[in-house]
Amino acid sequence: MATNKVLHSDLAPAAVGPYSQAISANNMIFTSGQIPINPNTGKIEAATIEEQTEQVMQNLHYVLAEGGVAEPELLESIPASDEPQKVLLTDHNEAGQSVEGLENAQIAGVVDHHRFGGFTTAGPLHIIALPWGSSCSIVAKLFDVLGVEPTKEQAKLLLSAMMTDTLMLKSPTTTAVDRTIAAKLGEQLGVDPVKFGMEVFLSRPSGSFTPAEMVGNDIKLFEVGGKKLLIGQYETVDKSRALGMIPEIREAMRAYQAQKGADGIVLCITDIMEEGSQVLLEGDTAAAQKGLKIEDVADGVWCPGVLSRKKQVAAPILAAN
Repeated sequence: MATNKVLHSDLAPAAVGPYSQAISANNMIFTSGQIPINPNTGKIEAATIEEQTEQVMQNLHYVLAEGGVAEPELLESIPASDEPQKVLLTDHNEAGQSVEGLENAQIAGVVDHHRFGGFTTAGPLHIIALPWGSSCSIVAKLFDVLGVEPTKEQAKLLLSAMMTDTLMLKSPTTTAVDRTIAAKLGEQLGVDPVKFGMEVFLSRPSGSFTPAEMVGNDIKLFEVGGKKLLIGQYETVDKSRALGMIPEIREAMRAYQAQKGADGIVLCITDIMEEGSQVLLEGDTAAAQKGLKIEDVADGVWCPGVLSRKKQVAAPILAAN
């Protein structure tokens, strides 16, 4: 019988709540999700998304070293080659949301729950795309289809991602399938899925995010009417802190827009408890204003019931343009 081994490195941030840094099982290593904490100070010090990514990869380097695994190559771009790099896209499929030079790669497969926009490949591939609330719902279903029960560690990771992705099953993208899978994983773990998800959400450091982190932590690029529009989302259980930082957040939005060479940027400050979003606009956002039927005002516009960027923000903007 295969045995699972908990991996821990003192050189990486300590695991939070019910998590471990990683689990070694069946000649594979399953790492927990990482946030850019400096293990020497216990704080997030990196300001930009690039610096945060570097910190995350450094943390993972030490965790993987405990399992005797070499640090995986971080692909910042994919160069043209006679032997193209093979890639598998998860939770996205659009080139603008992927690594630079994706057109030089051989896309071997896609596991996603988003729309397909301008997606072409040079050859056949494996695609699993379902309109469910989370890509992890798809992964959990694959376990079921293959007749394999996830380990408790895997079940925790899947349920954590599902609960945060669907905002504790409140998001309008949530389907009956998501609820069924969440209930099954909760039963395996002996937890209430929603309560478990809230504990995970409250353990995240988003409550202390800087304006730059609020803007750049979860943001995607869309092509709308021939222009580049960034749409970001900052999720919180109390929007009051963010609303007191609107000028600083707007400054961070302009800086991020300039850095990415986008025409405009939309940021949704989503309050899970109040079930709505304060929407801020910067730059050329005529397409966003048209799709969302709002105007650009200094403090942003409160949109009750808006929880899903994919279905309630990006979709109407794309449909209207």
